[in-house]
Order: sequence, then C-alpha cells, then structure tokens
Amino acid sequence: MARIAEDSDFDALKRLVDDHDGWTLELAKSDTQVYTRPVPGCNFNMVKIHTEFGDVTADTLFDVLHDPDYRKVWDSHMLASHEIGVLNVNNDVGYYAMSCPPPLKPRDFVLQRSWLDTGPQGEQMLLSRSVPHKNFPPKKGYVRAMSYITGFVLQTNGNSKTGCLLKYVAHCDPQGTLPPWLVNKVTHTLGPRMVKDLKKAALGYVAWKQQQPHLRKPWRFPEEINGPRISIEDCLDETTRPIPIPRLLPQTPTTSSSAPTANGRVATGKVTPRGAVTPVTPISQSPSVSSLNNTAASSPVVISASTSNINNKKEETKPERRWLPRREKSEAKLNLNGTSNGAVSKKEAKEAKKALKAASKDDSEVKEKKKDKEGGLKKRRSLLSLKF
Repeated sequence: MARIAEDSDFDALKRLVDDHDGWTLELAKSDTQVYTRPVPGCNFNMVKIHTEFGDVTADTLFDVLHDPDYRKVWDSHMLASHEIGVLNVNNDVGYYAMSCPPPLKPRDFVLQRSWLDTGPQGEQMLLSRSVPHKNFPPKKGYVRAMSYITGFVLQTNGNSKTGCLLKYVAHCDPQGTLPPWLVNKVTHTLGPRMVKDLKKAALGYVAWKQQQPHLRKPWRFPEEINGPRISIEDCLDETTRPIPIPRLLPQTPTTSSSAPTANGRVATGKVTPRGAVTPVTPISQSPSVSSLNNTAASSPVVISASTSNINNKKEETKPERRWLPRREKSEAKLNLNGTSNGAVSKKEAKEAKKALKAASKDDSEVKEKKKDKEGGLKKRRSLLSLKF
C-alpha cells in the first residue's frame, strides 16, 4: 500500500547507497561503479550505481528526473507515462509503461514517487516504489512489474562547481516467465546504459526547457501543481483493504407481545412450527364468559389436556393422541372438545360426532384395503415359492 515517505525513509536510502557491505563490484570504469547484492527471499539481485557527471549540476539532473514532458523526449523505452494524482506536495502517483526486447511482452508500473530537497549545498533525493491503484489494474498486453525500491541521491561535487555525484539503487521484479539468472546477468549491463542516456538528456535539458511554452516545475514550486488530488485509500491493495463485516441479523423475527398475526393469533416473539403443541395457560376456577372469550382470543387453539365448557359444565378432556390419522378426524375432535367461544349447541355437537364417526370409518376402510393388499402380496409370494 502507499504511504507518505518520512525523513527516516530518506535516511535509510542514504545508508543503502553509501554502505558497501555485502555488495559485489561487477563493473568499474573511470567514473562509474556497478554493484549487486542478493536479497534474502527473492531471486532477483539489487543493483547499485555510483557515477559522476562533471558538467551537469545536481539541480539540472533533479529536474530531468522529474519532468514528465521531457521524459518523452529522451526515454526511448517509454511507451506511456502520465500522472494519476497527487498525494501532497512531495508525493505523487503515476503510470509508466516500457517496451522490452522481442519476444518479451512490455512491462508497466504504477509508482509512488517521494522527493526531498535539502537545499543548494545539500542533497536531493528521489524515492519510488510500486503501489496498487483502484483505477489502474493490470491490463491485457502488458505484464505488471514490481519495483520494490528505486532511489536517486544527488550530491554536489566539491571538486567541481558544475558537476554532481549520482548514486542510484534499484530492486525490481519484472514478473512473467523470465529466468532469474538472465535478469541478474542483464541488470548490471543495463545500468551503465541508463546512466549514459541520463547524462545525455541532462546536457540538453536547459535548452529544451527554454523552448517550451511554459516553464512549470511543480516539484520545486507547489503552487504550480495542477494534477488531481487523490487519497491513500485509492492505493490500497485488496488484501490490505479493510473489509466491512456485515451485521448478523436474528433469524427469528421479534415482534411485540400484543401484535396479532394474519391468522388472528398473537405473536409472542417466537416462531411456533406448524403442528406443534403449545401449552395453554390454565383457566381460573370460576371464569366468566368475557374472560373465556379473552382467553380464546389471546392463545392459540390446540388439542391438549385442557378444560372446556359444554352446557355450562366443566369437564376434563382426554389427553391428545400422539398420532392423528386424518385431518378431518382431528378437526372433528377439535369441534367436539373445545371452540373459541367456549360453548357449543347440541346440534353442533351431534354433527361433530357424525364427522368423527365418518373419519373413523374412512380410517377402517383404509386399514382393510391395506390388509387386503398385504394378503394378496403374501399369496403371490407363496405361489412363486411352489416347486413343480
């Protein structure tokens, strides 16, 4: 993820370019030295270059490294480059794509740059590394490469008023299917070529800049910044982006104790499965008609060992059967043993008995048919077992 560079990051960059412990000198010329160093846990080596530009000032070289318009002039490997946005006056995020020798696919980067200028007689540093961005995912035709660190430290040469010292360090992973041994072999040869191109570009920068319609240098003058402002949140990887945790809602609805449901029953905050037996609150010993009506309206009608009032006589019903063979039989028994009004007429009780008797008759017919069917099956099995 992206983060704003601090003074400690630039101090670490200076220690990295000045300390040679663990580094191997791969190339040494009159004014250029190339070092490499293995990195634990990575197959690609880190490369470091020290060189001297006798006729290029540190300010000019600092401008060349920053100027995006001039980069299009001197960088022959660049395919595309544009600014994504500005984090603050010393940090921005940009996109860069470069060509590779065939048959290799071109590589592209999304880079955050951070820079620090300590004054005319001090040092100028530029630090960049790869970051993700939500609007610039890897695209077809390019291999998204990874830059772990790319740093420049520019120092004024005390022996020359017009010269400077360039110290460069980089650790990159080109991704793809390139073998590490080939990348490590080519790395220390591409470094001197890059230094040569950079020196040539620095020698022609002042003349080129004077011919431009504008002399903007937003990396030196923050008031000239006109790029879009972006946030650190735009440069978070999906693996580090905070994932909102959904709130777990209760699976059973919670309702008020006095809210009636669609079937006229009162919801008690718990869901009662269909067919389940719910205990009924016992009725007082001397209930009135209004209290019975209120009780029937506020509790579900169930088949249970409860009391009912038939012909103004209190009697105890039989315990419920564990298995009800038919729905009609249970409904007839319900009508016979208790209703919502708490009382039934003789005519209604007689009709309920008839319905109960008819349901029992249907059950007996079903049992006889089942018995006949089983008998026929046994008879056929016995015929098959005969020996001729």
